[in-house]
Amino acid sequence: MMKKFFLIVVVLLAGVVGTQAMAPFGKKPTAIREIILVKFKKDIPATQKEELIALIEELKHTKTIEKVEWGKRVDYTGASKEYDQCLMLKFKNDNNMEIFQANPLRMRMLGKLMAMSDKMLRFTYHIE
Repeated sequence: MMKKFFLIVVVLLAGVVGTQAMAPFGKKPTAIREIILVKFKKDIPATQKEELIALIEELKHTKTIEKVEWGKRVDYTGASKEYDQCLMLKFKNDNNMEIFQANPLRMRMLGKLMAMSDKMLRFTYHIE
């Protein structure tokens, strides 16, 4: 009887510890964001940039994305010239982001972005 009780307690504690590891401090992430920083190659034709911007505008109508932002680097101090542009995508949850990963529009946009860039940095994080 004591062995069964001990086993039940161990299993319950393992479940609590596992749950805490997945959601620190008992909070569930409310959203997920992805930031892509880009350093463009020199002398990119204006038509290619226009095509990229059109694809980014299309992203705004994707049901799994809550918000899309695209902008040029603003550098008031002159300290950082490593990247030129930033693309920020906000998703309601991990599931929406996973669905978006297979979206053909995403594939076209990333293909165009990679062809135009010397360097890219992608950073994805939860908003808690």
